[in-house]
Amino acid sequence: MAEDTSFFQKIKEFFQLQRFWLNKYLNLILISIILGVLSGFLMVGFFYLLMIFEWGFSFLPYFISPLIAGGLTSFIVKVCKCDRVMGTGAAEFVEDVHILKKIEPDVPTRSFERLKNLIGKTLATSWTFGSGVICGLEGPGLLIGGNLGYLFYKSERFDVERELSTFTGASACTGVILRSPIGGSLFCAELPYNNHIKYRSLIPSILASTIAYFIYAAFFGLDPFLQLHQSIDVVDLNYIYFIVLTVVFGIFSGLFVLMFMGLLRGFTNKLSIFFKDKLGLWILPFVGTLFYSVFLFLIIPYIGAEFEKILIRPDADYLTEFTNLLNINIAWYFLLFLILLFLFGLFLSIGTLNSAGIILPLILLGSLLGGFFGILVYPEYVELFVILGIASVLGAAINNPITAIVIVIEMSWFPILFIPVGISTILAYIFSGPSSMIATQQYIYEKAKISNS
Repeated sequence: MAEDTSFFQKIKEFFQLQRFWLNKYLNLILISIILGVLSGFLMVGFFYLLMIFEWGFSFLPYFISPLIAGGLTSFIVKVCKCDRVMGTGAAEFVEDVHILKKIEPDVPTRSFERLKNLIGKTLATSWTFGSGVICGLEGPGLLIGGNLGYLFYKSERFDVERELSTFTGASACTGVILRSPIGGSLFCAELPYNNHIKYRSLIPSILASTIAYFIYAAFFGLDPFLQLHQSIDVVDLNYIYFIVLTVVFGIFSGLFVLMFMGLLRGFTNKLSIFFKDKLGLWILPFVGTLFYSVFLFLIIPYIGAEFEKILIRPDADYLTEFTNLLNINIAWYFLLFLILLFLFGLFLSIGTLNSAGIILPLILLGSLLGGFFGILVYPEYVELFVILGIASVLGAAINNPITAIVIVIEMSWFPILFIPVGISTILAYIFSGPSSMIATQQYIYEKAKISNS
């Protein structure tokens, strides 16, 4: 009799466990669907807003538009007290992840303050991108989605943890911007940490991101971010030779990123300290775009119409166009010249705290670096090195190697490169050192353990 009781007790406990498990995930699925739908339509609106600003600035000379955008950014920082508008947006998202869990966080928690900064960030990035300044778009995506998820948590109508709702909302919006639902989810889960990934957030994040992406695709089409999958033929590729070059390129790109990040962070820190002490930090975006306008005025007439979009509103469409241009006989020294120009433009946009995301600029920098290396060592398959360059620079610069590998394969629809991309990105991540463009990233374990190991 005791054995029968024990047997039925185990069955009861089993079904109780299953019920708890199903209730937990059904609740997460419901929240993911709602966040995915809302994020999808919000991102559609965001892309139409970008088009409006692009159209508006198209009536102005290319060297005047950045000046207006920088002035507007400085204006809303000064007048509206929207300090979190400045910078990439990724750093602010990472701050929210780490600081909001404190009892008295030193970031805005009131709905009005967060909404004010959110609207300011969305507008500032829109006019920065529309004006032609080198600019990524993931910043508003992270903040729009992250704040949307945070509002779900604060409403207390849904039984959801703050971190899960924040990550899910941010992933949904970022997946749309990158046209990479899985990559966008991994990006948000890996971004806040130097050596960790938020695994628990991935299931709801991928679901929400996929739903949001299909809503976006209903308006703008279902195309890869980098449209090379139909033009690359690897039938005659010497795979062993290519793998050897992949190893060399991974080390080369890692050392390049190490030098680039050190210079950019040093430049930004010194400028920030100087302006904070002398003129006020709020004016720095305007000063940056002032020099950017002068830079465009002096350089654009001499680099050719087919390459001017590297410095004036570069986007995903131009990334594909530029990669196709590499198939015509471009001299390696001209590509080196373009890399130097692009780096200078990055220092004047991201380095001066303009409202500009980092993902698209890093993707473009990686394509330039990969194209330069490919033309030197394997010009028959230069497009393959463009893909390697994107993954290597992205993974090394923000300490997100797993994300970079998945994003590039998902962006390019070219899975045959999974192994070479993995090798190159991991080597670049190792050789670029522990620093990151996102200074607020955190280690999961103590630094003392790193020094003792």
